[in-house]
Amino acid sequence: MTKKVMQTTFGERFLYGLYAFGAILSYYAIYSYLQLYLTDIGISAAAVGVIFIIAKVWDAVNDPMFGVIVDKANLKGGKFIPWLKIGAVAIPLSTILMFLIPSKLPVAVKIIWALVSYIIWDLAYTMYDAPISALATVATNNTNERNKLYAIASFGVYFGGILVAILVPMFYPAIGWSFTIIVLGIICLISMLPLPFKTKERFSAPRDKEPTIKEIIQNLFKNKYLLIVTLSAIIGSVTGFSTTVQGYFAIHCLGNAAMMTPLALASAVPILLVVFIVPKVLEKVDKFRVYIITRIASILLSLIIYFCGYQNVGLFLGLVIVRAFIDAFWAQIGIMFIADCVEYGQYKTGERNEGVSFSLKAFTNKMVVALAGAIAMFLLGAIGFVSGDGVTQTVEVVRGIWFLYAFCPVIGAVISVIMMLILYKLRDHEINLIKKVNIGEMSREEAEASFSRKF
Repeated sequence: MTKKVMQTTFGERFLYGLYAFGAILSYYAIYSYLQLYLTDIGISAAAVGVIFIIAKVWDAVNDPMFGVIVDKANLKGGKFIPWLKIGAVAIPLSTILMFLIPSKLPVAVKIIWALVSYIIWDLAYTMYDAPISALATVATNNTNERNKLYAIASFGVYFGGILVAILVPMFYPAIGWSFTIIVLGIICLISMLPLPFKTKERFSAPRDKEPTIKEIIQNLFKNKYLLIVTLSAIIGSVTGFSTTVQGYFAIHCLGNAAMMTPLALASAVPILLVVFIVPKVLEKVDKFRVYIITRIASILLSLIIYFCGYQNVGLFLGLVIVRAFIDAFWAQIGIMFIADCVEYGQYKTGERNEGVSFSLKAFTNKMVVALAGAIAMFLLGAIGFVSGDGVTQTVEVVRGIWFLYAFCPVIGAVISVIMMLILYKLRDHEINLIKKVNIGEMSREEAEASFSRKF
């Protein structure tokens, strides 16, 4: 049996995962704990929601604009690597800045500080998110190796999530928010710095001429499946309030802030164990089929969790662990859909706009963080949540937190699955043929004659 030849080195693959690990420390710190930190220092839940919404107005301009810049720029060192160098420094520094708000400042000043630092972090994260995903498409042109890179990155992501889940609840009550995030920021910086200096961009689609900005945007809107995947991801996560309210759920429903750690571990550890199984499964089963089956199974388990309640903590955590095993499949496949859409976009338009495509993915990730967080905080304020460290909430607020945590995520997930079933037509068979056309191994007529569906 011949050994499969990898186009990337072991060091590149390891550092690819390490970079994702470092960046996700920042992402999870923001996604899981920023709102808790801001309400702890006296900013109201509604004001936190406004901060998140304003940041998204900036994001609506920032991410697509950055995608166009990536596709147009001819920087020394590659199309994506220079941006990864900047992100490696900007992400940890901007993360620390958000958690350094002096407690004695007036509330209005705290709000301004939080908003400005959030916008800076948002820009820094954009410089990482789109290029790191797109890098896999130019580091190798082998689909299985690309999937392995995404699996390694996913391992780094979930391992980073576990570290955040352990460190933050353990340290912030004892040493404060600022010192805790500084520790995370240092780990983030050390993890992210090596990759941009050790990796290579080996492949890129040939171009007869550089496309104009207008052509790039037009090509994006011609890629209907990229827009479908993006919209489905946003809708599927916009009611996903679990991470946003997890700290409040641990404190006010379970009665102990220390429960934040087992809650996060129950969700992350199973995914960490499954992540390398996913590429092997996808070698035998179409990724869309795996995505739909596991997404529906996750929805059903979420409903079971909600109706069983959290009074039996052991049963509750057990069900969360089982659901996390299932979530590992559909969550990892999402990024693979984007790579497929890049291939489809090149097939339809002749232009391989990875920058725009993966910037749209970056926009989706941050849209989920801020929009879901904003809505959750508005709803917390609406049900009567009172800000401040150590405040006791009413019974109605506690029930509302459980509803936001356990039931609301199901709403968006159901709509998202229906959208994908009806609208998304790309399958692995067609994508493999499209790739051959894109690299000149097959004519368009030969590929279309072998398509099993029209799209």
